[in-house]
Amino acid sequence: MQDRKTLNVLALYPERLNILLELANESCGFELFNVFKNMTGENTGLYVPNREYKVTFHNWYENKYSLDPKGCYALGVIGTRSKELVFNTFHKYAGAKKGQFNNLVHPTSYISNSARLDYGLQMGPLSSISVLTRVGFGVTIKRNCNIGHHCHIGNYATINPGVSISGFVTIGNNSLIGTGSIVKDGLKIGSNSIIGSGSNVVKDIPDNCVAYGNPCVVHRINE
Repeated sequence: MQDRKTLNVLALYPERLNILLELANESCGFELFNVFKNMTGENTGLYVPNREYKVTFHNWYENKYSLDPKGCYALGVIGTRSKELVFNTFHKYAGAKKGQFNNLVHPTSYISNSARLDYGLQMGPLSSISVLTRVGFGVTIKRNCNIGHHCHIGNYATINPGVSISGFVTIGNNSLIGTGSIVKDGLKIGSNSIIGSGSNVVKDIPDNCVAYGNPCVVHRINE
């Protein structure tokens, strides 16, 4: 049986791995890390190791063994659709369950007691989630973000650094909000949409689109 100080990271985004390991260590005390490569394109040679962390890489796509049913897990990718694909793959073929994914919340961040969190949240330093906000599975909230009251953040959404989201905002599944963007009260950003960095969102944004600017407008629809 694995030690509870071990975190299993599913899939690999090399440039961000040290950030994830630091967050896991500071938030939950993890000291050992197993990284399960999900495909041949995940190149461990791009990873610049931090000597503080003991990391072991596994070629899961070659071995295809089941995961520890009592283990602790985190998603190692940050792309919204990548996160869903990785979870579905490991769930189907290796038995990973949502309840095994830890919420990794930096100790300098704040979450209201009335907020409702699913599993797999990764939340960086100096961010906050206000009252009565719901956060879905596999959400990434990076540093210096403010999520207002009564919001709903959908599954696998990614909120990049410095984003400010006002109250009663809905962010759809698999959507990404770019660095430094502002989202006005009561708006809805659809699923599978991308909001470009520095945008000022003042009206609803539909599903499956790329939008950016001040004010934020749709520039492309992804069929």
